[in-house]
Amino acid sequence: MIKKIVTIPNKILRMKSKRIGFVDDSIRQLASDMIETTIDWDHDSEFGAALAAIQVGEPLKLTVVRNDFDDPKNKEFTTLVNPEIVKSSVERVNDIEGCLSVPGIYGRVSRPLRVKVKALDANGSPVRLSLEGFPARVLQHEIDHMNGIIFLDHIDDSSELFNIDKNGSLMPVNQGKKDEIKKSKK
Repeated sequence: MIKKIVTIPNKILRMKSKRIGFVDDSIRQLASDMIETTIDWDHDSEFGAALAAIQVGEPLKLTVVRNDFDDPKNKEFTTLVNPEIVKSSVERVNDIEGCLSVPGIYGRVSRPLRVKVKALDANGSPVRLSLEGFPARVLQHEIDHMNGIIFLDHIDDSSELFNIDKNGSLMPVNQGKKDEIKKSKK
């Protein structure tokens, strides 16, 4: 079932998500609904890379992540329950991020290049992931959501924000919109 994506300034996005004690059918159904919601959101110039449960109003430590970021037609996702970064690199990368809960806005965020993540899969079995580059960025972004943090919180007020045009090109946001967005930051 397609769920409504919660967007700023909704206060639920600032809540800390709860650990999931047991992976059961209700958790698997929520993950399935989140995948369906993400796929439904996809459009011409953009596609959803991942979605945290808090973004559909469920404050649980659960995320679904697209398996192939290079092929938006690939509709396969991985479900991660209680994901946690256990190690991150000192080396950082500054790159553009966006968020389904911050529609149409993008900005440069500095994050560790590499992370090691532990989680449970959709069957409740432990998984460990070593990620680098964009996949590492995606998981850090989703885990931030579980801690009530949105990507805008990592951007200082003097940094440029962007919209995306119908051709998929980034265009600077005007000052009025930038001021409106600042109000959503912690």
